[in-house]
Amino acid sequence: MSPEATDRTRRGARARTTRRGFLALAASAGLAGCNGFGYFSDDRGPTVEGAALSEVASTDPPTVTERFPVEVEQSYLDEAAATAREHLSAVPAPLDESDVPNGVIRQEVSRLYEEATEALADAAEATTTADAMGRLRDAREDARAAAAAWAAIDGDLDREAVRASIPTVRRALEEFQFRWRYVGQAPVRAVLAHAQIEERVGFAGRRLRGAGEHHRRYRRRPDNPLAIGEFAGEVESARAAIDDAAYVYDRYVASLGDPRPIGEGLRAVGESLVETLDERREALPGEPHAEASSLVDRDVEGTPIAEALTGLRDAEYADGLDDELATGRRASVVLSVHDTLAQVRAFERLRERVADGEFVRVETIEDVRTIRDAAVDAVAAAADSERHSRLDRRLLASLGDFGYADRQIEEYADRDQVPVDWLVPDLSYYVAIEARAREVPAASATVAEAIGSEL
Repeated sequence: MSPEATDRTRRGARARTTRRGFLALAASAGLAGCNGFGYFSDDRGPTVEGAALSEVASTDPPTVTERFPVEVEQSYLDEAAATAREHLSAVPAPLDESDVPNGVIRQEVSRLYEEATEALADAAEATTTADAMGRLRDAREDARAAAAAWAAIDGDLDREAVRASIPTVRRALEEFQFRWRYVGQAPVRAVLAHAQIEERVGFAGRRLRGAGEHHRRYRRRPDNPLAIGEFAGEVESARAAIDDAAYVYDRYVASLGDPRPIGEGLRAVGESLVETLDERREALPGEPHAEASSLVDRDVEGTPIAEALTGLRDAEYADGLDDELATGRRASVVLSVHDTLAQVRAFERLRERVADGEFVRVETIEDVRTIRDAAVDAVAAAADSERHSRLDRRLLASLGDFGYADRQIEEYADRDQVPVDWLVPDLSYYVAIEARAREVPAASATVAEAIGSEL
């Protein structure tokens, strides 16, 4: 998946709950379940009642939100929403055949309009600052794309006019990067603040590169209104990301009593943590894609914990770390190691627990409840830890999607009896969440110690 496509996955429910390795784990669990557990076999073994499964998944899972490193004024969010609404006001929605005779184009412009409207509504109901800002950026992109496509249909905008706007946006990005300095006071907060800025600067850069590629790709179709709309939307999303980066930076610096340079120290923190991570990874037992039983010298095949073990072992650790190192995203390097260190520790400790006989072979509805409750309790316990709460909550917010696993379980609610081996991939999500949650405080402590020693 391209970076641009990845950026767009924040739409809909925006399950930004699987930040680094969990998506790989989920894929591993899902594929293993479909191929290895006889979904349509007549020999189904133990079963549980579908209605009981629905009851287990009906209790609310713990909700942990990440603390944003700066206070974002409502007026800023309102301004971003107003920008999106201004773009939407240029489109005479709802469009009909007299407005746009071409049904495909009419449908696509209408879709962009609707998605921008939905993103605005989602932003207004967002429970976190980061989510609100992300949804507003989406709204600005889709609203601008819809408005630009309509303007192209109406003959008031062409590709060259959109292309001519790119240098202004690129100059805004360069000007911000020129004045941006790695400064801070409280070390952990400084890392979190600059990571937010790095994320937005990186997004803007990718969007501007994508816009340039888009122009080259469609230059032989200069009058396609949908292509013009998409082109303009990419430029607008870059502009929105730059606005957000500059706002976060200015608010952060304004909150500091005596800001001091931390750039070199931050680089040293990243280098130290990467070395620590490499040592832990090299010491991991077993080989990727190995059967779980070979990792623990115990027959655990067919259990949720086996799926979780192999998923944690095989997941793509430190996704994006090489690029972050190469592009100098110093704060992001620290947080990538934080994510991955928790996952490595989760595999190590889960393996030890299984080797000691601590695992559940699912046979009854109580076994299902035990697995889910263990994950709930582990997340709640880690969230109660106050020693490194900023780091803990950041990581807990991205461990995994309880809601996804719950929905998978609830799909069986209308069945009288459900073979328990059908549930193994879904229950392994809970096991992985529990294993990682248990290691959040320790991973945070390692990262906080490294940050404190250099900053």
